[in-house]
Amino acid sequence: MTNTELKEFLDSKVAQYNNPKFIESDPIQIPHQFSLKEDIEISGFLTATIAWGNRKMII
Repeated sequence: MTNTELKEFLDSKVAQYNNPKFIESDPIQIPHQFSLKEDIEISGFLTATIAWGNRKMII
């Protein structure tokens, strides 16, 4: 994969996932409910660990 192809691929992934509509169906919405940095980190870690790649398991 050339640098140009890699950039295009990564840009397409950013467009796909860096979107508020994606968060609605993703466990990452749980850390977004907190305001303290410590709470965000802990809830993000626990959510990622429990989901383990299976988004629908959490939401």
